[in-house]
Amino acid sequence: MRRFYQESWQGIPFSAFSHLSFFHLAEPKFYGTFYEELFRRYKGWEDLPAQWRENKKLDAAWLARLLEERRRAEDWPPERPLRVLSIGSGVGYMEHALLQQVPGLELHVNEPSTVGMRWLRDIIPADRIYIGLPPACLPSDIQYDMIYLSAVDYSIPQRELEHLLGELRSQLTPGGELVCLSASLLEEDSFVGSLVNLLKNIIRCGLHFLGVRRQQFWGWRRTRAEYKALFREAGFGNIRDGWLDDNVETYWIRGV
Repeated sequence: MRRFYQESWQGIPFSAFSHLSFFHLAEPKFYGTFYEELFRRYKGWEDLPAQWRENKKLDAAWLARLLEERRRAEDWPPERPLRVLSIGSGVGYMEHALLQQVPGLELHVNEPSTVGMRWLRDIIPADRIYIGLPPACLPSDIQYDMIYLSAVDYSIPQRELEHLLGELRSQLTPGGELVCLSASLLEEDSFVGSLVNLLKNIIRCGLHFLGVRRQQFWGWRRTRAEYKALFREAGFGNIRDGWLDDNVETYWIRGV
């Protein structure tokens, strides 16, 4: 794993609304303030960058195909709803796209901050919205045909992520899948690469504290092998992974 840093998202510089920490992860309060700024600048999903929206539509289409393949393979009756949980839904555009692509989908969503749910509340019933840190905020008596995390794993420390994956596995229906879409894959992790990364981080730290270029500690990049190990340690079997054809080659890994 390697630490990485971020200065902005969706065209919004973090320094415009928050104090940035080089050593401490962004907390729910940070994300809440970020979403307040985002909703001040953008009035709806269609105002967000077009390329980003297109990538999310492609990712949602891939999830929709997985769901349809399972429906056909198990010959579910048409009246049986597909129940899906999104962990860390963020601004909710991918969920919006998924609902458009899967008729009759029973979609449940989770987000640490209630602020980020502004647009999703118009399309998701209140009893399917869970605010807080999973798994504590999730109802224990509901099981899902699929649980997915889209570009949220980077912000979760190793032990907490392994625990979360294991807890989420217990809330899958028999044969249900957990899918992780990663925007923070570490392509390789060698001694030389780690040394170069350490030197870069020392320079970043100096620039941050000199006020030249302030950055927020954003999370960790993980290798393909580390993702597979996480899934195995969390108890998953039939683990598969690959890359999506979504313009940015998002890495995915899934297990049952």
